[in-house]
Amino acid sequence: MTVIDRNDAAPAGREHDGFQHAHVADVARARSRRRVRRTGDLVTGLGPTIAGANVIMQLANPKVGHGVVESRVDSGSAVKHPIKRSRTTGTFLAVALLGDARDRAYVHDELQRVHEQVYSTSTSPVRYSANDSRLQLWVAVCLLKYFIDQYELLYGPLSADERENVVADSRWLGTSLNVRDDQWPSSYRELHDYWQAQLDDLTIDPPVRELLQRLSDLSFLSYRMGPAGTVAHKVLGRPMNYLIKAGLPPEFRAMMNWRWSTADEWHYERALAIARIVDPAVGRVMRGLLQAYVYDMRLRRRLGLKVF
Repeated sequence: MTVIDRNDAAPAGREHDGFQHAHVADVARARSRRRVRRTGDLVTGLGPTIAGANVIMQLANPKVGHGVVESRVDSGSAVKHPIKRSRTTGTFLAVALLGDARDRAYVHDELQRVHEQVYSTSTSPVRYSANDSRLQLWVAVCLLKYFIDQYELLYGPLSADERENVVADSRWLGTSLNVRDDQWPSSYRELHDYWQAQLDDLTIDPPVRELLQRLSDLSFLSYRMGPAGTVAHKVLGRPMNYLIKAGLPPEFRAMMNWRWSTADEWHYERALAIARIVDPAVGRVMRGLLQAYVYDMRLRRRLGLKVF
C-alpha cells in the first residue's frame, strides 16, 4: 500500500501554507462561494466529519492529551457522557462565535470552574493545569483551524482579507476560555508562525492514542450503550475512522500510526465533490444549529438548569 503525503501534492508555483490543510492547495477557489466576513460564516456541513480530527490535533499537545485522559471530571467525559459533551462543546463554540459579552463572560467563568478540577498529580507523566492559558491557546487555535479547514476544503482558500478578518473575529475562542487578549495572534502570519512553532513539541503517547482510537472508531459507545453501542461501532466505526483520518494533516496521522493510501485519497476527493453539491442546504442547517445552541444556553440559564 502506497502512503502519500498531501503536503507533496501542492501544484507548482503555489506556496504551501503550513497552517492550511494540505489538501486545500489542490482546491480552486469556488466562484459561487459566499463571502466570509466572520468566523461563523465558515461553518459548513463538512464540520461534523472533521470534528474528530480536530480533537486529535488538540490532544497531540501532551499536556492537553494527558489532561483529558486523566481528567477526574466524569460529567465532561466524551466516553461516559457523549451526548452531554457534544452539547457543551457546541454551546462553547456557538457562544464564542455568536454570543454577546454577557454570554461569553458566563461561559468563561463556568469553564474556569470546571477546569480548576483538572490538574496533574504526582503520577502524571507531564505537569499540566487545564486553566493554563498556554494550553488553552493551543486548543483555541486548533478550533480556529477546524473552522477554516471545513470551509477551505469545500470552497478553496480564503482571500488575504478574509483570513485577517477571521483571525481577529476568532479571538473569542481563546478569551472565552482563559487566554489573555494579548496572547491571541494579531494576524494570519502570526497564527501561521505560532502553529509551526508548536509542531515540534507535539506527540501522542500510547494512553492518549488508545483513547483517540476508541473515539475515532466509535468503540467507546460500548461503554455507554452496551450491545447497541457495539453494533454502532461495527457498522459505523470504519467509515467514521476513515473520515477522521481524511481530516487530519499528515503529521498528525503519523502520530496516530495511521496509513493513508492513494485509494483513500481518491475516495475522499469524491466525497468532497458530493459535499460541495449539498452544502448550500446542509451548511445553512449547521449554521442555524450553532445559533440554536446560544438560545439553548440562555434558556437554561433563565430556567436555572445546568449548562456545563
